[in-house]
Amino acid sequence: MKFGVVVPNATGGVRGETPPSMTEIKRFASTAESLWFDGLWVIDHVLTAEPIYSTTWLDPLVTLSYLAANTTTIRLGTSVVVLPIRVPAVFAKEVSSLDVVSGGRVVAGVGNGWWDKEFEVCGVPKRQRGDRVEEYIQIIKKLWTERNASFKGRYYSFENINLEPKPIQKPHPPIWIAGGSAVGKASVVYQVNAERVLRRIARYADGWIARAYTDLEQVENDWKTIQRHAASFGRSVSEIVFAHINWMCLSEGRTENELRQLFSQSLNIPFEDTKKEALLGTKRQIVEKLEGLAKIGLQYMIVWPTHADYGLLDFLAKDVFPSFC
Repeated sequence: MKFGVVVPNATGGVRGETPPSMTEIKRFASTAESLWFDGLWVIDHVLTAEPIYSTTWLDPLVTLSYLAANTTTIRLGTSVVVLPIRVPAVFAKEVSSLDVVSGGRVVAGVGNGWWDKEFEVCGVPKRQRGDRVEEYIQIIKKLWTERNASFKGRYYSFENINLEPKPIQKPHPPIWIAGGSAVGKASVVYQVNAERVLRRIARYADGWIARAYTDLEQVENDWKTIQRHAASFGRSVSEIVFAHINWMCLSEGRTENELRQLFSQSLNIPFEDTKKEALLGTKRQIVEKLEGLAKIGLQYMIVWPTHADYGLLDFLAKDVFPSFC
């Protein structure tokens, strides 16, 4: 199993107006790279998505460009860009450029999005989000891999288009699609059509990022569904990286009130739900949860700390990597 980590590029959001410290982001990224984490990951929301989050984040591609200049080997991923509200050609250009300036280290994690206000402010009907993701992925791949590319779709059509620079990674940077079943408050807010999302992943994705707000049984069932759909499309499951993003926090040395406050800085999820869904607990409990994920085939864990948690990085590098990596 490989491990990536979400960088602390959250802004104050509804909890305040303090911007993230770029010095801290750089230090955190450098520490993760020195400890042999596989990737640095960034969250994307154009607006503060208050039904789930208490904060928002710096633009993911701007953040990763900064990190590309301050790291050398660690991979750089989005988990995940809300793809339907982007212009696909512009997004393809941005990611291709980032792949070039980083020396071929980008993973393009994308998803449907869910926050009504983001679709409203970007002028995209939310009901079109799934159709747009499928069309946009086809467009992006064409622009990354073809000269004089042509495409005719529902939302975009073009002829004899050449996007430069082409990405360094061949045939293109991996596209990981997020989504699947959700539990608790998230299942109500997201309004998930899990079956369709999983079918899309099986058809188009180079990797699947299982969502944070779920449980082990649902993750396992979703992975089996992806495998079944992949076979129907003539794809081997070996073509799809099985990844999962989830909050992680060590409870040792912290009271429940302190833990509640840590999560409330980022989340509007009830803490009782968070305790069930997050990788929260003692070192032994977190290892046991990771063992459970490993048993169902997880290949890549994106760790989402509650803050710039250097103790968590050290625990993972010293106590977890030797057994899982």
